[in-house]
Amino acid sequence: MTFHDILGHDRPVAILKRALAHDTLAHAYLFSGEAGIGKKTTALALAAAAHCGDLRENSGCGVCPSCRAAATLNHPDVHVVTGDGGEIKIDQIRQVQADLALKPFQGEKKVLIVDGAEDMNPASANAFLKTLEEPPGDTLIVLISSLPQGLLPTIRSRCQEIRFHPLSRRTLAQALVLRRGFSEADAWFIAALAQGSMGRGLDMDVEREKAEREEFLGLWSRLGDMGADEALAHADALAKDRERFDRLLDRGVQWLRDAVVFHETGDEKLLVYAHGGDALKERYEGVSLERMLLDIDLFSASRSLLGRRVSAQLVAENLLLKIGRR
Repeated sequence: MTFHDILGHDRPVAILKRALAHDTLAHAYLFSGEAGIGKKTTALALAAAAHCGDLRENSGCGVCPSCRAAATLNHPDVHVVTGDGGEIKIDQIRQVQADLALKPFQGEKKVLIVDGAEDMNPASANAFLKTLEEPPGDTLIVLISSLPQGLLPTIRSRCQEIRFHPLSRRTLAQALVLRRGFSEADAWFIAALAQGSMGRGLDMDVEREKAEREEFLGLWSRLGDMGADEALAHADALAKDRERFDRLLDRGVQWLRDAVVFHETGDEKLLVYAHGGDALKERYEGVSLERMLLDIDLFSASRSLLGRRVSAQLVAENLLLKIGRR
């Protein structure tokens, strides 16, 4: 893994390569941005570059033993901390502090990557703050966070923050063609659903996504004529699979995004559900933009409630009954 493998993040890569060239790496970085867009990949590329035995153009060579070991998390001087059960605990931080107190085994630096830094609990965050305040001189620290506002301000202020942005649909589609062998049409479709996240796009199954798209469109087309009893029956079915229900809500937000785009432009080429133009016309003919935005708010609020472990049954019933009456 080298900086040459990083797609769509030219500015963060340029900042890091420039620091490597001038030997001005900060002692601590905060890589912030949405989940799955390449922050950890970039952190591993930085770790490889910091230990590379044949640095080329301020990037790791990708083939020397140090680069290969860093990329596979087998380098003795590269430490990665992630949440244990969704939480980074103080014992993990204490272990890292003990590791960082030792001299590097192979290179000149030890690299610590804290993935999901916002998952540090109060005790572990306060303990980690001491490491940031008095870092060992031979240590490079990279915090990765999709929720940087969840970090202690004193931690965030001691890091050089580098912001990562979602990949463009075109960049992500091109990567999916190369890495997953998708057709251009399938890659374009998945890239839209992934919303700029390489990790999300690589994990998606094209056939499942197409099937769930058809399921959503079928349900949506019946909502206007659906009585309360049928709506409650559908809600019961949705509630039985919370993960699938969440995906369906996400598809709903995408569909409604299409509705807004189509309302404003009339261009079917810009739609995620490209073949859904006729259904959009039927559902939203003469409907105001404000009404569409209200529907988006309802789907988004439903996803938020589901994420907070509110009863899936209640969320599904509320959604289908309200949408059906509109």
